[in-house]
Amino acid sequence: MRLLSRLVPTIGAAVLLGIGFILGHAQSDPLAAQQPGKGVVPASATTPVASDKRVVAYIYGNIPIGREEFGEHLIQQFGRERVRLYVNRKIIEIAGAKRGIVITPQEIDAIIDEDCKKLSVDRKDFVNRVVKEKYGKTLYEWREDVIKPRLILQAMCKDQIKVDDVELKKVFENLYGEKVQCQIVMWPKGDETLALRTYPKIRKDKEAFDQAARDQVHSDLAGRLGMVDPIGRNSGPGTAKIEQIAFSMKDGQVSEVIDTGGGSIVIKRIQSIPANAKVFFEEVRSSLIKETTDRQMELIIPLMFNKINEDAKPSFVLSPADISTKEMDDQSKKLLGADSSKIEKK
Repeated sequence: MRLLSRLVPTIGAAVLLGIGFILGHAQSDPLAAQQPGKGVVPASATTPVASDKRVVAYIYGNIPIGREEFGEHLIQQFGRERVRLYVNRKIIEIAGAKRGIVITPQEIDAIIDEDCKKLSVDRKDFVNRVVKEKYGKTLYEWREDVIKPRLILQAMCKDQIKVDDVELKKVFENLYGEKVQCQIVMWPKGDETLALRTYPKIRKDKEAFDQAARDQVHSDLAGRLGMVDPIGRNSGPGTAKIEQIAFSMKDGQVSEVIDTGGGSIVIKRIQSIPANAKVFFEEVRSSLIKETTDRQMELIIPLMFNKINEDAKPSFVLSPADISTKEMDDQSKKLLGADSSKIEKK
């Protein structure tokens, strides 16, 4: 996923929210649902246990601690935080099973290998530096909570993908055609007054614009002084408005304050970048097919999840914890763009 698709997280948030809850530290085993606040009576020293499979530990030699007791402890500790994540994962799995979709361990391994190749790292570095450090997950969680749901949803959506020369040429133009280098300043939703108050100064003063870009709350943009990856044509519906404005301006020109629905942005056009005349359409057809498929999946998958979620009609006995729009959007990106995470190479 290109930086352009991340520069305004809220542009695509409304579409992505439906699957935003899938990721997280969901339990690997389903635990019995309990009413909030109801506990389980601990097993006593004299209570026989049917099988060691139902025991997680023994204390004082022969006092068992059962899985049910331990499970209730985990529910009380983390249930509200993770129940929605787990329920949404089950919705996807059941919907996939009804359609006869089976995801094998080999398919999951292939995705991990592909992600490692894209990032030019081996599997050990990928697990340590992306899965654990960046997303705080174990490899098992990554496989079950990220890759498997994504593959199921992709399989469910594949019949809706349209790949023909018209679509391929749009992607070719986006990747290899003329581009515009831009600098962005963003204000989160609620800071519209601040954006309008700051705008007159940054519109006329280059140093003021650079300072605003450096001080903006979005750390990814602030770290790059507001510079985003060059913007090409046919970027997609989520960034069509930004693309149109960027190409309509002259070098050095600053846009008006743009309301994205989730915040405000100002775009400064730096320069035009000529098309890459050394790349020919037929030479990159195979890569264009994959890119086109991936882009359409990004749009179709959230709609598919919304549909199956409506069909499932989840009713929570254990109320899920509240989650912010930003957290939902971040989690959505992890599902849709897990293979595009950026890490520094050592």
